[in-house]
Amino acid sequence: MILLAIDLVMRAGASLRSAAATLALLAQHGYGSADTPCASTIRLWLIRIGCARLNRPLPNAGPWVWLVDHTLQIGTQKLLVIVGCPLASVPFGQRSLTFGDLELVAVVPMEKSTAALVDTEFKKAAERTGIPGQIISDEGSDLRGGIQLFQQGHNSIRDVMDVAHAVANILKHSWDKDPRWQQFTQHMHQTSASIRQTKAAHLLAPKLRNKARYMTVAKYIRFARMLLRHLRSKQPQLEVLKHYEWVLEFEMEIRVWEEQYAAVQVVLRQVRLEGLFSRSLAMIEEEWKALLLSESASTQMVLHRLREYIVRHTATLKPGERLVGSTEILESVFGVQKRMSGDQVESGLTRLVLMLGLIVGTHTAETVKEDLESVPEKQTEGWAKRMLGKTVQWLRRQFFKTTKNEAESENEGEPNLG
Repeated sequence: MILLAIDLVMRAGASLRSAAATLALLAQHGYGSADTPCASTIRLWLIRIGCARLNRPLPNAGPWVWLVDHTLQIGTQKLLVIVGCPLASVPFGQRSLTFGDLELVAVVPMEKSTAALVDTEFKKAAERTGIPGQIISDEGSDLRGGIQLFQQGHNSIRDVMDVAHAVANILKHSWDKDPRWQQFTQHMHQTSASIRQTKAAHLLAPKLRNKARYMTVAKYIRFARMLLRHLRSKQPQLEVLKHYEWVLEFEMEIRVWEEQYAAVQVVLRQVRLEGLFSRSLAMIEEEWKALLLSESASTQMVLHRLREYIVRHTATLKPGERLVGSTEILESVFGVQKRMSGDQVESGLTRLVLMLGLIVGTHTAETVKEDLESVPEKQTEGWAKRMLGKTVQWLRRQFFKTTKNEAESENEGEPNLG
């Protein structure tokens, strides 16, 4: 029953209430026990199992790779998360990392995140896995500083920047300085605003996110290419001509942006699957040749910066040595955690962050039983009090409680007009 409840939430994407209702419905039809858990019980199971994962011994016979990042909800607290696995277990060349490949190494709520504090948490995490062979992150200033401090006593640690963040920075450096790109995005925004409430709303361009926009620019480029193809067709739709004929003025630039993005995609695909190794650049160059890239100065600059990224992380690698180049799986972990938290995401960091330990790794009936037996509810409460302190959720409850009491006191002094 417990494992089925977990699978409904983890694998079927059910909410806690939906999982509880499903189990109750199955029981009504004669499947399983008549006693089924409520949503709060399933929630508690998830938290306790996640907490157990933070205390479970981890193998440290060989060097690990750590994937490190911060996640932020509301309030001032950040959550430092470290997941990882032995480098020897990474399925290079076969597939990208999945949830089942990883283990939760550390979950640390932080009021402030500085290089020194990150270094301290790295030292604590090393007690579980041993000194890692590689740390990969988005190289935010506090993470990068913490990694550099940690490396001072451990020169063997390889520091790698996540490939998606690296290529996004390269495109940002190139396109943000391009006045034609600025004009193009402005025109696209104006067009979208003018047709949003009209019959041409089906022609709206994809939104270009304000944050991390160059990590999500693919749909934007594809839409521009589709518009060009349609405008150059024999019978373009009148609505497309009316609202997007101006796109033809950017035809040359769109083709350049498209080829640059294609070059970036080659790097992303190679690094995500193969990792970083001595032949990475040679394999990437072969794929670039097949793209027949132009001699545009901006394209050549983008290629130069992409080469710099690859060389930076592979120049000192020995034949047969490979490093992980992507934290994409960690971003997916955060996405699942937020989905599982539901409305609680709006309450800041709570005990629900412990569910991260359930998202990664593998689970069987035996391991679930062991985890629940090893961690009582009081232990998760103690962790929350020690690590989270006064949460946004707690402060909100106190505010409404105080306000309610004040209102009741005021009402007691009013005359009864009934």
